[in-house]
Amino acid sequence: DVGFSAATTRAQLEHRGVVAAADREQLLAGLAALSLGEPSPLVVEGRSAGGTVKPVFVFPGQGAQWVGMAVELLDTAPVFAAEIAACGEALAEFVDWNLEDVLRSREGAPSFERVDVVQPALFAVMVSLAALWRSYGVEPSAVVGHSQGEIAAAYVAGGLSLRDAARIVAVRS
Repeated sequence: DVGFSAATTRAQLEHRGVVAAADREQLLAGLAALSLGEPSPLVVEGRSAGGTVKPVFVFPGQGAQWVGMAVELLDTAPVFAAEIAACGEALAEFVDWNLEDVLRSREGAPSFERVDVVQPALFAVMVSLAALWRSYGVEPSAVVGHSQGEIAAAYVAGGLSLRDAARIVAVRS
């Protein structure tokens, strides 16, 4: 909540500071050092690029998956969960498995070892992450994809409908 509130409810100033903490005590120590301008191994400081640098969304090919990926976001990020649900509905026409069952490793669901599962699942996670970033106001100035990530990039850029992207990723897998 601290990071979200600072990013969305405060003025965007030139100076930036990040506290990397493992627990509450480290967080408080890092914040104290930051507020006093004292050096700390918990603190990284920098300056904003000033709005001239815009983000690029990069979508990878196969190989970035792991069992349990996306589960925490499914449970905590409504925008992410809604996009996963939309992807699951779009994929259902072209696959014989349930996307959320695969992501949650439910009994009877196929595993990521199957290429016909992993590529559509990765597609869904990538475009759902893009939707989550956009919900926080992060808009890409460009998108790029490698291999099946090109399909996610095309959808996020608006070049494909979700149904068409789901069909392409399912059929190519």
